[in-house]
Amino acid sequence: MSHLIFRLRRFCHTVMAWTAHQLVTLRISPAGLALSAIAFGMATMPLLYAHQPFLAALFVVIYRLLSMLSGWVSSALGHFDVRQRYLRPFMEIILIMSVMGGLSLYQPERLMLPALALVIVTLVFDLERRLVALLREAQKMTVNVGRIERLIDVVTGSAGRTLLLIAACYWPTPFLWSGFGFAGFCLVVLIWRLIFNYRALGRHSNAAEFACDDVPGDAVSPGTKQQKPA
Repeated sequence: MSHLIFRLRRFCHTVMAWTAHQLVTLRISPAGLALSAIAFGMATMPLLYAHQPFLAALFVVIYRLLSMLSGWVSSALGHFDVRQRYLRPFMEIILIMSVMGGLSLYQPERLMLPALALVIVTLVFDLERRLVALLREAQKMTVNVGRIERLIDVVTGSAGRTLLLIAACYWPTPFLWSGFGFAGFCLVVLIWRLIFNYRALGRHSNAAEFACDDVPGDAVSPGTKQQKPA
């Protein structure tokens, strides 16, 4: 089973890399793909309002494909597009708010509260993730991630959200339960991540302090030494 998953993943990577190189040949930029993805994400709201759940779910799939291709094109170019990196944090927010807004318009009396709860929890969850990533990058931290952590990241990350949004578009009525359920799961994971990352950052800070204390006084540069009184 694991060998089959590995071959499937390798095949997907090969297809995405080939497609990215073709897009580079056509002079399609990562920022252009990101803007196209945002446009498809925003279009889900009027589609759900017009009671076109199948088209809305299809637009979510196209959004995810364009989002992935924007990253692959950046890799094919050999450098990151500054505009694409600027747009990337907003892309997921726009998609989630568009789908949740469309669901609220679809059946306001049933779907507004679970959609609102899911938007709030998801945005706070993303904010915590990005802050921790920035802190780890600033402090040059490397954290060993186990299988459980990787599985949770898959479920609450882009893969899990995409499946949830597709299901929410295609089956809007059962979303009343799935929205609250996914929001509750994200909330539990958020609390766990806050505790885990707080302890990890604390251990890293203590280790840095011990490393500074172990440096002998002679290792300090002469320019920083204070003059001793005669």
